[in-house]
Amino acid sequence: MERGHPARGDDAHEIETPELLGESAAWREMMETLPRIAASDLPVLILGETGSGKELVARAIHDLSARRRGGFVAHNCGATPDSLIESELFGHAKGSFTGAVADRVGLFDAADRGTLFLDEIGDASALLQMKLLRVLQEGEARRVGDVRLRRFDVRVLSATHRRVEDQIGRDGFRADLYYRLNTVRLELPPLRERGSDVLVLARAFLARAAAAIGVEPPVIDDALAAAFARHPWPGNVRELANGCAYAVRVAGARERVGPEHWPRAWLAGSRTAAPRGLHAETRALEERRLSEALDRARGNKTRAARALGLSRQGLLKKLRRYGLDGSDAGADEDADTPLELDAPSGAP
Repeated sequence: MERGHPARGDDAHEIETPELLGESAAWREMMETLPRIAASDLPVLILGETGSGKELVARAIHDLSARRRGGFVAHNCGATPDSLIESELFGHAKGSFTGAVADRVGLFDAADRGTLFLDEIGDASALLQMKLLRVLQEGEARRVGDVRLRRFDVRVLSATHRRVEDQIGRDGFRADLYYRLNTVRLELPPLRERGSDVLVLARAFLARAAAAIGVEPPVIDDALAAAFARHPWPGNVRELANGCAYAVRVAGARERVGPEHWPRAWLAGSRTAAPRGLHAETRALEERRLSEALDRARGNKTRAARALGLSRQGLLKKLRRYGLDGSDAGADEDADTPLELDAPSGAP
């Protein structure tokens, strides 16, 4: 059974986001902790590579918590210049500076009794770190141009693709802020380490893309599934979702989806990227040997099969598995070419 939500109590809401589907042990273990994390009301630091679903997991924590009736407010910490940080975080009063023509609500106001998600906290400037630390310590702050202290009831979730602890002690991240944000630490596994979750997610994304244009979702063929297994997924779940949308809505995949429906640059990357693990290394070696044999035989599959010690049908089966059976000009002209035995060593 595919799981798109963590176990939940009577009060919690079901999480039905396709991006959160997965049956691998690492993903299932992570998802099963979410209800307890949500109920704790503690700050959470979410670590993960780009595109691994950090904001979606943060939203799931919010939706499973007692704060779900409050707002979920997201902010990218690298997107605000220092000159606007106080106004962005705490708001400003009308007339407090040139251009302040009305009162402005800050992020902490908008997230009051809810959740503030600080994305890419590892990119926060020194000034932003200082302002965040103060409001987290005191639970209150002033709007720009206002003398009144305002109290906030906000749960802070933060995320980063960086190893923030490696930045502490240099001219980087403040240790005191790090330990306030890192009360609960959640590390998302990259997609390349989630095994068959790639296919689980791909089927969900293909179904979503197909539903958007009113067609039936296509079936993933073996060649594309093999390419998925080889690919290192630098863009993680976001990369897979984009590829599925492209295959259905641009490349026109209908009953089946294969390598020919996938972005060409993606397939090129999947063939040249460094494989991981013994199984991936074995597959990469076999694919390379197949390609080299075809090149030496100038595309003649019968000669390539003989050089590899395979039958022609065995070679064709492997080529299909790795998506190497493209419709080259004359690719099948050698179908009836007789096998030519190599002359023994020293023969004229």
